Amino acid sequence: MKESEKIVPTAGEKKSVTEEKGFTAGEKGFTAGSDQLLIRSFDFTAHSLNITLTDFIEKLPSGENESEAFAKEIEQVIVDATTFLQPKAAYRIIDRASPDGDLLKPKSSNSHLNALLNTELKKTEKIAVFACTAGAEIEELYRSYLKRGESIKAFFADLLGTIAVGKILELLYRELEKEYLNDGLHAGHAISPGDCGWPLKEQAVLFSLLPEDCCGIHLNQSMMMIPQKSQSGIIPLGKGIRREKHRCSLCSSLNCPYRK
Repeated sequence: MKESEKIVPTAGEKKSVTEEKGFTAGEKGFTAGSDQLLIRSFDFTAHSLNITLTDFIEKLPSGENESEAFAKEIEQVIVDATTFLQPKAAYRIIDRASPDGDLLKPKSSNSHLNALLNTELKKTEKIAVFACTAGAEIEELYRSYLKRGESIKAFFADLLGTIAVGKILELLYRELEKEYLNDGLHAGHAISPGDCGWPLKEQAVLFSLLPEDCCGIHLNQSMMMIPQKSQSGIIPLGKGIRREKHRCSLCSSLNCPYRK
C-alpha cells in the first residue's frame, strides 16, 4: 500500500496527514491543562468498513436463516448506508507511568475495572484512550426508513450502525498494531465505561483526556454519547498483552449473551 505524508504547520499546531486507500489519518496537538498533547485521528470511508451479509448473520438471533430470509433488504440497506456512514476514530497514547493514567482508575477499590488494572493493565507500557463513531448521519437513514413505513429496513439500518462501530474499532486496532508492533507491543481487549464495573458516569473523565468534540462526539447529561452509534474506552498496549474477544472472567455482567 503506497503511503504519502505531508506536514502542514498551522498556528501553534503541527499536523501530519497520511492518505491511504480507504481513509485519511492525521496527528494534531491539543492542550489539556498545562500539557500539549498529541492525538491521532482517522476519517474512514464506508467502503473501508467492508460490511457484508455475513456480519448480519453473526448479530441476528436466528443467524443464517433470518439473514437469508431478509437478504434482499439487508443488501439494500448496505448500499444505502454508503452515503450516510461517516466513520471516524481517534486515540491518544498515555504512558502507563503517566499521572494521567491514574485518572482512569475508578474510585471504588472493589470495582471489576480495578481488578483489570491490577492484572492485565499492570503489564502494559502504554494505554490508548480512544473514541470512534459511525456518525450521526446513519441515524437519518434509520428515520427515513421509518417515515416510509419500511420498519424491517429501519431495524437493519440500526443494526448496521452497531456493526459499523465494531468495524471501525477493528481498523483502529490495526493502526495501533502497525504503530507499535515494531516495539514489541500488542493491543489488548478494549474496555469502555459501563463495562467491567467501570461506572458510565466516568465517561466524562475519559473524554477529558481527549480533545473537545473528538470525532464529533459529545456527552449528554446521562453521560451517553451522541451520536448513538459511537464507542469510547481504553486499549492496553504491552509486550505481554494478547487480545481476547470476550474477557468474561473480569466482567460482572451475568446476563451478557456472550458470557461463557
